[in-house]
Amino acid sequence: AKKPKAPARKQRQQRQRDRYSSPSNAVAAAAADAAAASVAGGAAASAPAPPRNYEGDGWEYPRYDLATLSKNEKAYFDYMCDLMTFFHKPDEPYPPTKVFTREELLLLTPKVVRDWMAMKTFGKLDYGPGDKSLGARYHTLGYMKKAVSWFMPNKRPGWCDGRGNPTKSDAVNNIIADVKLKESRKMGAKSRVKRPLTKAEFDLEMKLMREQPDWESQIKFPTMSVWQFNFIGRIDDTCHHELTDPKGHKTFSFALQSKVRWSKNVVDERQCPDQIILGADDPSWCLLLLLGIYLESYLAAHPDPKYLFTEHVNIHPVSHVDQAPDNIKNKWRQRLKKVVWSRPEFEDVECMDEDENEGGVGTHSRRKFAADYASNCGHSETAIEIRGRWKRLRGGRIVFQYIGLKKSFEDASVCGSLCIGGPIKYELKEGIDASIPMNWIYQHVIPNIRRRFHDTRLCTVLGKAVLYACMSEDDKIVVPNEIRQRVRTAYNQLNLEETQPIEKIRLHIHRMNDQLFITPIGEGQLVAGASGGSAGMLGTEAVQTLIIRQQQYQQETNQRFDSQASQLYELRNYCGCQFRRLNNNIRSFGGTIEGSFVRQRTQQMVTATTQNEVVVRNDNQQEVEEGIVQLAELSHNPTSLHDLWREYRFGLNGRKPAIQFTRKERNVSRAVAAKYSRRHYVWQTIQRLVNAGHTAEVAIEKIRRQYGYSTSPTKIMILIQKDKAIFKDHDGIPPNLR
Repeated sequence: AKKPKAPARKQRQQRQRDRYSSPSNAVAAAAADAAAASVAGGAAASAPAPPRNYEGDGWEYPRYDLATLSKNEKAYFDYMCDLMTFFHKPDEPYPPTKVFTREELLLLTPKVVRDWMAMKTFGKLDYGPGDKSLGARYHTLGYMKKAVSWFMPNKRPGWCDGRGNPTKSDAVNNIIADVKLKESRKMGAKSRVKRPLTKAEFDLEMKLMREQPDWESQIKFPTMSVWQFNFIGRIDDTCHHELTDPKGHKTFSFALQSKVRWSKNVVDERQCPDQIILGADDPSWCLLLLLGIYLESYLAAHPDPKYLFTEHVNIHPVSHVDQAPDNIKNKWRQRLKKVVWSRPEFEDVECMDEDENEGGVGTHSRRKFAADYASNCGHSETAIEIRGRWKRLRGGRIVFQYIGLKKSFEDASVCGSLCIGGPIKYELKEGIDASIPMNWIYQHVIPNIRRRFHDTRLCTVLGKAVLYACMSEDDKIVVPNEIRQRVRTAYNQLNLEETQPIEKIRLHIHRMNDQLFITPIGEGQLVAGASGGSAGMLGTEAVQTLIIRQQQYQQETNQRFDSQASQLYELRNYCGCQFRRLNNNIRSFGGTIEGSFVRQRTQQMVTATTQNEVVVRNDNQQEVEEGIVQLAELSHNPTSLHDLWREYRFGLNGRKPAIQFTRKERNVSRAVAAKYSRRHYVWQTIQRLVNAGHTAEVAIEKIRRQYGYSTSPTKIMILIQKDKAIFKDHDGIPPNLR
């Protein structure tokens, strides 16, 4: 008969026992005696250590070297020496440079660690339910446990049968749980954990910074603050970004992307995928706008820096670690303490929860604020972990090795919620794009950024944002005077009527199946209460997505219907023309045959004249393509709205398109100005319908349906002008054309 299998728990315990069978009997006996002595009161703590017999396992006690140790590792030595001082009770406390042998560390037991924590927390070894933990807090005990575990020879396995890591035991875990429970019942020490910032405090921080006279406080540090908020990062992450990290997004031409390689939780290159950067409707929180202004002024003074937020490089002579990021981090922290946190205005901002106000604020409060804000917007913990690059407990299942870490929708949706006011993109206004080419923006708006970056997508995004900032009159936007004056001087030379050539277009983030979509929201499409971002398809955001998709389907249906209606109209006109010609020919036979021939010859002459006009038009178009100067003239008496629209967008008979007319060309005479003004009503109406998603043919069909199919273009111009006064409460737009 088959022998029944032992329970899984017994099998694990047996494997753990077998794992510790390698130590010598002398060491095992000494450890067991030490454990028994510790339970009895620690009398055997000063027993001689057994001989070392662990060659080849790679363990050695860490060296206390200030040049190579991190800040946390230096604190580990302090806690370890404090524990060994409590255990050995020497005359003088051990210094951090003290080296403990393996044999000394193997004598540590869970009871020793537990008693040490009890003294640090309660001030006595034995505590009861009514005792208050006024010493170390719950998080401090966890840090102490982590510090001691870092030195243990057998740090991986838990404590079992007198062997293993003494910090991984029930005795240690129980005292930590007791302290946590007492803190929840107001029986613990006061919290010193930094609370999250609030939005009002962050706005006040930006305001106080920009009131300072120096460039760093006005431009640099606000950009770093919004960068940290946007990526839900630490202050250390922000300071270690290099200049080459931000890039143009590969899929969305209006966005940027960047990697956060220095994040504390990034231990694998797969854990730092590209993360999207979008613009925000509130200029104080728009990272694209702030980054563009900062880089243009930063690169003017420092053309080729290594880091994004510091121009210095400071290599340590011993550790060979660049200390420049740490220097700017300390400078940033000190500036926040001096300019913001110590000001009476900042202290007057009320905190919603008085219990959370005990620890005050710090640089880590900003990361807590970003995560808390995203959570309040309705995002799941998983989506926030993805944006903040936190470790996730994925378990040891094989399936997680095949699921990628890059989650585009979750990352973009959280980013959209962190764009205060809603995500937006910067675009040239319709009609301005032909007068302001991108080369003009590269040359006059962002020459320093373009000189340093060869990424056209990045330069295009930042160039439009900086142009918007320079032409805006918003007090929230701070632009150096030399940049603003340079851009405005170059823009005035273009002789354009528009004072703000850039518009902000709201965006909505959603997905279909596994594809991420970031869709522009047209006028009247934004749902009340929706920010334009996405919160996992919940609430108003789901309604916004449904409305956008419904309108897309409706536009496709309307375009097909209007296209068929237009074809039917053309067919009706063609048939009517043929029937009239047929009737005229029949009537002509009622007279003389010569009269019929005369009518046919006349029609042939008209056809030949039309063909000659087409040939001339093609010849003129070829001359335009060859570089001949186009005449800025309007045609006389256009016969259809189609010709009127082609005149506006492309020009007729080789003439210059009306959309490209300068102010001088539009007003060369009173007659030309009046003609342009009348036709501009029709052009505006067609352009508005095209911007709403219709084709030009469909827009013209709607206008003809509104004012009559037999109405002449001149009469339509007059009727549209009258509707401006009739429907003035609706921007002069009739119901059928809205």
